Amino acid sequence: MHYSILRTGEAILRDMSDPILVSAIIGIPAIAVLVLALGWISYRGMIHYRIRDEAWLRRSGIETGEIDERLFGLPWIEEELASPTGYTLMVHALEGAEGRFAIFHHGIGSGWVTMIKYMELFRAEGWTVVAFDSRGHGRSGGGRPSYGYFEKADLKAVADWASARFASARFPREGGFVAFGESMGAATVLQYAPLDPRLDAVIADCPYSSAIGELDHRLKSAMVPKPFRSLVILIADAFCLRLEGFSLRDADPSRAILETRIPILFIHGLEDRYVPWRMSVVMAETRRRRLPGATTELLLVPGARHGGSVGADGPRYAEALRTFLAEALRR
Repeated sequence: MHYSILRTGEAILRDMSDPILVSAIIGIPAIAVLVLALGWISYRGMIHYRIRDEAWLRRSGIETGEIDERLFGLPWIEEELASPTGYTLMVHALEGAEGRFAIFHHGIGSGWVTMIKYMELFRAEGWTVVAFDSRGHGRSGGGRPSYGYFEKADLKAVADWASARFASARFPREGGFVAFGESMGAATVLQYAPLDPRLDAVIADCPYSSAIGELDHRLKSAMVPKPFRSLVILIADAFCLRLEGFSLRDADPSRAILETRIPILFIHGLEDRYVPWRMSVVMAETRRRRLPGATTELLLVPGARHGGSVGADGPRYAEALRTFLAEALRR
């Protein structure tokens, strides 16, 4: 037995002189370090996102013509309210005449100001419009973005506030409570949909189907080879769970939309490189197949980049909203 072990040791030492084997052995930890580093970078890229302040967003919106500066002179209601997760949320609202509510949730890195272009479409129809700075954005407190995981509870807190604040209208029985989101906000309203029976309809502009799917898309765009992407995602998610208190796997709009039958309108620009438009197509098709009795509509806008559908074809966008809401609120 001892002789056998010696012979085996000699064979190993002899093989170690093979430069290919030596390179492979040295390469294993190098690859591990690379994957670990990519996982950390991916976690940072997803969670430690650059947040634009409100002053910058206002200037940018006015300069591009996306926002009419005179709108800031309207009698906005501003109020801080408590998030169920323990921080404050800054809410902004304009009361309409029709007794119907639309609550707007912005995308990652921006703020409530960027939702004004959508709010105006509803105000023109007499709706009360409510928007807020998401956790970690603008004048709201809280931690970093969670891709809808914590934000959906904040959205419910805002809905509760709106119901109490505008008590004369209190979500009329005929229908009149809509949640509207863009990008991460769109993914959030989809995750929120199964949680609030008062909700009558959801409009999701350029949502991702899952946070994991979005991270995979970003890694693919960065040309990370497919065999490594799963490992990188696993590590990034482990960092997220340990440091942020939630898993990216729990931010899953594609699962949430199958847990409610409320009407949903998906909107996506066909030139969106940030969140692939196919994500909305797959969600819409899956929901139509799995929940054939539920209203599921899809609007694809040629030439529109991420969050740019309303600017690319405003008349078609507005008409799609009117048609969808007329059907959704008639139920």
